[in-house]
Amino acid sequence: MPDPAPSSATSGFFQPKPQVISQAEEDEIFQRAISFFLPLDIQQQTRSEFSDWSQRVISPEVLNWIVNAEENPPSLRHQDTFGRSQAKLITSEGWRNLQALGLKQGTVATGYEGRFGIYDRVLQFLRIILWSPSSGLVTCPSAMQDGAAALLKKHIQEGKDLDTEEQALYQGVLHKLTSRDPAVAWTSGQWMTERAGGSDVRGTETRARPLTETESSEQQNLKSVDGGSLGNWWVDGYKWFSSATDADMTILLAKTPNSDNLSVFYAPIKRQRLINGHLVAEFNGINPQRLKNKLGTKALPTAELELKGMRAHQLGKKDVGVKQISTVLTLTRLHTAIGSIGYLGRGLAISRAFARVRRVGGGRLLLDVPVHVKSMAKEHVEYKAHTMLALFAVSMLGISEHAASVQQSSLVSSVEQARLFLRLLTPIAKALVSLAAVNGLRASMESLGGVGYLENNDDPELNIARIFRDANVMTIWEGTSNIMADDTIRVLTGREGQKVLDTLENWCRDFAAKAGSFDYQYRILLTELRRIKEQVATMDRSELQFHSPEIMESLGWFVAGTLLVQDALRDGNPIANEIALRWLAKKDARQQQKLSDRPWQETAMLDKSIVFGNDTPSVSKL
Repeated sequence: MPDPAPSSATSGFFQPKPQVISQAEEDEIFQRAISFFLPLDIQQQTRSEFSDWSQRVISPEVLNWIVNAEENPPSLRHQDTFGRSQAKLITSEGWRNLQALGLKQGTVATGYEGRFGIYDRVLQFLRIILWSPSSGLVTCPSAMQDGAAALLKKHIQEGKDLDTEEQALYQGVLHKLTSRDPAVAWTSGQWMTERAGGSDVRGTETRARPLTETESSEQQNLKSVDGGSLGNWWVDGYKWFSSATDADMTILLAKTPNSDNLSVFYAPIKRQRLINGHLVAEFNGINPQRLKNKLGTKALPTAELELKGMRAHQLGKKDVGVKQISTVLTLTRLHTAIGSIGYLGRGLAISRAFARVRRVGGGRLLLDVPVHVKSMAKEHVEYKAHTMLALFAVSMLGISEHAASVQQSSLVSSVEQARLFLRLLTPIAKALVSLAAVNGLRASMESLGGVGYLENNDDPELNIARIFRDANVMTIWEGTSNIMADDTIRVLTGREGQKVLDTLENWCRDFAAKAGSFDYQYRILLTELRRIKEQVATMDRSELQFHSPEIMESLGWFVAGTLLVQDALRDGNPIANEIALRWLAKKDARQQQKLSDRPWQETAMLDKSIVFGNDTPSVSKL
């Protein structure tokens, strides 16, 4: 019998191409999150929206825009042809198209339209989960746009001292920040990071002062590009890491005369000047120095900016900038957590698609190799737990913004609960979910072997390497993991620290009572929470800070675990049940032993069902 013909460039084996299916159709964890966090009537009203959007984000058109944005990164032009100074930021067509699509689809607007009250935010962020891995990072300016909108809305509502002109100005900006029309909508920057302080804004060296009469007279004809006022403050400084450099406005921190405290300012990015009878747009006292060369987020313009005579408006009271900027940080940190869920979900979808077509020794598909599926199942448990944690925090935001409708929620019993949980869980979700995404994407990339390591621009729907590169920034911007852990300790040792922990315990106990019994699974959860409460009660601040990453992780585990148990109990779904048990086993030796003692074949079948949603065998309930 002759030897088989050798392979060549055009003959031999060629791997069938994996087909990534839309998450609304194929991702059972995402589908179950929708049914957990949205009431049935809203699910029915939005089902087609999720279906259409989940298909659009993986369409050839959108994927080609991503490739274009990656292959044509932003650039700076400092001079015109004749050597005149002319700072100009150039972005790709793909980036601009992605930006326009995100605006049209209401990436920010959905949260402000009042369509479903306390559920507006859940709907908004569920859509962002689908969008983030296909967005080319236009979700970064969207996140800061959302934060700026929330801050301005609060400023308008609380601004008793605002005159008619100021009210009109801020209402106009808020309208732009919440518009779906790309020709009208504004995105925003959030400029805080400087060379001295990094994540610690106390190191801010930027200074703001009121304009002098001479300066006001000389610049009286300068206006924002929308015709609005540029503000009566003059800002000088240097911002070292300024993402969304192509935004239309920014929120920034600066110190004012005779003060070492921070104040918050709003500034338009561009202004218009009359030159030879023509209105010419230019940067508003902003001198871009250079663009950052980063591991990922290649399409996103991130720059070092010198501020020299930037005109701005002070928002709110002087010297309370750190407190005021927390409104923005809450939104941007939740966007980071939810965006990370989107990255992880897409990475796992690619991993599943590959396992359905890749054959290994003996011709078996990877989905039929138990050890391979075992590794995938571990990441899917993490994915579900962190999805529940992040969306629960988002739900608390929605309830906090629509206090009068809290009775519609089955998750908490009062606005006070929602407010306390939002403050505690925002840093926890930001840190833990972004870390889980990076770890899960690394594992997903490995599950494809060499294919996963490639920059698959020819098949961009499979380019998990790009998603992995982009996801790494999530652990860094808006505060690193240790900064988030320190913020968690700040909550626990603050004026309402004991109240937060007691409320968490009562929240879990209320769920246990509704379940009909205070069974072993709830005891696992409450035992861990009591351990945390004891630490907070007995350790001083320095010791708590030392243990802050572990405390933050335990609190995240507790909240995610409580939600996983609730999800399993609501309909007795055997796979939801199995995921909850595996999550609880992380901190309970008895539960871990129980899982380890059962036949490996049973565990392997459950692994496969967790990953691929196959028909599942009967398993014991919680």
